[in-house]
Amino acid sequence: MAKRVAIVGAGVSGLASIKCCLEEGLEPTCFERSDDLGGLWRFTVSENRLVHFI
Repeated sequence: MAKRVAIVGAGVSGLASIKCCLEEGLEPTCFERSDDLGGLWRFTVSENRLVHFI
């Protein structure tokens, strides 16, 4: 039985952590506050202000 691991956040670091856990035979469960993945990969600049969630 694989060890279970909790990952908080599905941004850049969270996704990399999930990949590493899977490669090591662990069973990761990711908890993400928003409706989508990506974290900082998903921000845009709109009308001179930062909009984090597209």
